[in-house]
Amino acid sequence: MSENYGSKLGKPITRRVFNRASLASVAALVALRSAPSWAAGETITYYGFGGLTQKAMNEAGLAPFSAATGIEVVEGTFGDETEVITRIKSGGTGDLNVFANSGFEMYKRYVDLQANSELNEANIPNLKFVSPVLLGKLRELTPNGVLSGVPYNYGTTGIAYNTKHISREEAQKLGFKLLWDQRFAGKLAISNNAMERIWAAAVFTGQNPNDLSDTDTVFSALREQRPLVKKYWESGAEVMDLLAKEEVIVADIWSTRATALKKQGYPIEYLEPEQCLAWMQNLFVLKGSPMEPCEKLLDYLLKPEVNFDYCQRTNNGSSLDPNQVPFPEQLKSQAGYDPSGTFAGFSIPDGSYWAENLDRFETQWRRIAKGA
Repeated sequence: MSENYGSKLGKPITRRVFNRASLASVAALVALRSAPSWAAGETITYYGFGGLTQKAMNEAGLAPFSAATGIEVVEGTFGDETEVITRIKSGGTGDLNVFANSGFEMYKRYVDLQANSELNEANIPNLKFVSPVLLGKLRELTPNGVLSGVPYNYGTTGIAYNTKHISREEAQKLGFKLLWDQRFAGKLAISNNAMERIWAAAVFTGQNPNDLSDTDTVFSALREQRPLVKKYWESGAEVMDLLAKEEVIVADIWSTRATALKKQGYPIEYLEPEQCLAWMQNLFVLKGSPMEPCEKLLDYLLKPEVNFDYCQRTNNGSSLDPNQVPFPEQLKSQAGYDPSGTFAGFSIPDGSYWAENLDRFETQWRRIAKGA
């Protein structure tokens, strides 16, 4: 669930919807040819979310990997990750091998489509640095616990508020109720992401977001919220712009974007209400890929210095275990950092539950967002 956050209020780019390039479009690929290929005619094709996150992955990981190993990496970007699902269902993904996968629920969908590979963990020794909690979540979603990808970074979807209008004490007291507070009518920005909307409404109505007991109440709460909303935002840059210009004073937002706003000096604080959603990004390897080169790439990207470089460039949390490797001070100070490495204070989506229900939930949310 990564995103573009390097520039100050730059071109809008969403966490899941980026440059709308087709997976089949050869023109969208950018080859890295700084060294001869690992084997005759062998390449790895990597797709990411575009924007500055792609630039960060290239500079921190992919280009140095090619230079160090001689394995050629071909880069591209996709639009909504459902493009990958669609192409798998239609019979193929072209030459795609490794890609940024947003969330355990999407990981489970690839497994359900039998598009998952089987990683040889002996070829990924740096896997030992990865959070055992996050690895365990992935193992629960794959047959016999065999990994098809590795957790790489994470963040949370919490609430940004303008400190000139709302105190820290009030924000902490209200939590998710801030997003339904009548005082902020017309000054509220809300993500147009179905999962984030339903998750927040579930917590607001006192339900377990990983096992909804009353979906009618959830959707009723979203209808109740709709008149208060100035904008359902589509990108991290868009919500940053709204907050920076004080067109809104409350917004749900990704921790990465809130961190960027605070660094830029805006009067913004970030609240992680109880049960706020913690999202993960994995690096997934599709079945049929050249496994040894892909495993070598994953191992390189999991080097602490490489992973930390990427996360510091993008304000992401690192998937590595702070009990195994010391973290840089910048990452320790970012929103969502858990020094225990247990993620005990996080609410992580149940991959199986959301993979099974997300399409149905999203259909209903889209109707509400349009005013139905």
